[in-house]
Amino acid sequence: MKIKPSCSICISRQIVDAINEITDDDAKKFELIKSTMQKITDVYGAEAVPAWMGTHVHRHIKDISNSKDPYEKLKRNANVYAKQYLTKTILDEVNEGDELKRLQNKAKLAIAGNVIDFGPYGTKDNIEHKVEQTIEGILDIDYSKELLEDLKNKKSNEKSKIIYICDNAGEIVFDRPLVEELMNYADVTVAVKGKPILNDATMEDAIEAGITDITKVITSGTDVIGTRFEESSEEFRNEFKTADIVISKGMGNYESLTEYELLKNENSSSKPIYYIFKAKCEPIAEYNNVHVGANVLLKGTIFYNF
Repeated sequence: MKIKPSCSICISRQIVDAINEITDDDAKKFELIKSTMQKITDVYGAEAVPAWMGTHVHRHIKDISNSKDPYEKLKRNANVYAKQYLTKTILDEVNEGDELKRLQNKAKLAIAGNVIDFGPYGTKDNIEHKVEQTIEGILDIDYSKELLEDLKNKKSNEKSKIIYICDNAGEIVFDRPLVEELMNYADVTVAVKGKPILNDATMEDAIEAGITDITKVITSGTDVIGTRFEESSEEFRNEFKTADIVISKGMGNYESLTEYELLKNENSSSKPIYYIFKAKCEPIAEYNNVHVGANVLLKGTIFYNF
């Protein structure tokens, strides 16, 4: 997915939010914000991918501020909030119904977790209200039946393989019930970031969410926002290559992985990919012909050459 002109508003606000987390000194803020705003011009343009542009900018913030994880406190708070929010009552509710209903419920829960995102949303947003709206809402784009069919379409007596690419801290806690549901049909490998970037989930967050207690967790080997095969570790690429189904969480992964949907050629391999996210901004909503705030479980086909 390529950038829209309005994406500059979001990345500019992210800069201010990140630097507010780093320092309380106004003089230092001016210095850091000015340097980072200038850095946007290196990558801003019609062919830019929003997630990869954001990577360039947030890496610069880390470098000039000597802060390896500006969002560390916010991420820790997001994990605490998510664990407190997911009560037994909510978990019992998403387990009700037949297998399709359970899959839909847990997909919505995972999307509710996608609300805990300080990229498109500000750090001051009313997250709890947005979470409640998501859980009580519908899947505005709903490929859950196709996902269930793919989960049941085993090519042999062995279980299918899924790679589940996570998005944010806090959100990863809401991912666990869906991961557990998918494990009824397939072996699931969960992927998180190799290093801190924005509020994206790392191995520490996977441990905090209890994901490492239930299944294999790997890292991308890098701090790219979204996914970029060219920078990913060999372990990540191998897990991706051997998976039968890809589950992609969040807008950053959608923005970046849809770029690989355009790379079909005679040497390409392909597989189904399911994007699970909330459409939090106008560009994403426009690309998918939905309203801002829509809950999305979308199917695509991804191509790769490794």
